[in-house]
Amino acid sequence: FMRYSGLLILSVLIISCGENAFQKQGNVFYKKGQSNCTEIKNHWLLDIKAQNPDDSIYLDTRQLGRKIEIHRLNTDTTSAFIQLLSSTCKGDSVQFKIMAHDFYTALKGSVPKYLNDSDYVNTTLWMRDKLSDIEHIAYKKAFESNQIDKFISSQRWNGIRDSLTLIYYEKLKSNANQQPKHNKAKIKYVLKKLNGQVIYYTKNDEPFVFDISDEGVIGGIRFLASKLSKGESLRAIVPSDLAYGAFGNHVISGYTPVIIEMELLEYML
Repeated sequence: FMRYSGLLILSVLIISCGENAFQKQGNVFYKKGQSNCTEIKNHWLLDIKAQNPDDSIYLDTRQLGRKIEIHRLNTDTTSAFIQLLSSTCKGDSVQFKIMAHDFYTALKGSVPKYLNDSDYVNTTLWMRDKLSDIEHIAYKKAFESNQIDKFISSQRWNGIRDSLTLIYYEKLKSNANQQPKHNKAKIKYVLKKLNGQVIYYTKNDEPFVFDISDEGVIGGIRFLASKLSKGESLRAIVPSDLAYGAFGNHVISGYTPVIIEMELLEYML
């Protein structure tokens, strides 16, 4: 009995020490190392593991193959949670016990339906990197370039890369009897993400009237239309610089390359 009593006391001491290791700041319980960063960089690259009140892991970004990006200025910078992340150095990790409502609100998100606002979630966050605005742009461009190279390698298109625009394209149908080109033409196209998800497309009975003077048309379409004669078609992968840029729009995020499939139907006067 004395032996088991000793084990019980030891177990209680271990649990107590674990609980005492968590500190409290505002509405957050946290555990982190002694390092404390004061340099302010607004772009964070994180890995996150989150567990629900039953200790079941419902999110582990380490399985995604890319880091979660958080822009500090798009968060609630007054929250204790974000302030603690701000002081976490590159290469360090921090553990949190925080109510789901406070966790997701600080990140300007919504609590998932499978959690209650008052549920405490246990999260571990690894601060993989902190980037300045200029460093973040370089990171995004490098990531995009790597995506494009991997796609080209895996698809094995028989295409060419334009040295000026870096657009990679392959002719699918050629017209041996090419006619002089005009400034206007009817084209049909499909725009996709690299995963094949369709973003925009023209309906079969409603081709797009391309006018070379229309500067509102994305650069990728303008470039590719210049490579086609009547009856020809192609497919291409277009960098974000000639698609939807650094900011994207409501259907596609910034720094995202797109696939364009295009056919020139006829010239117009």
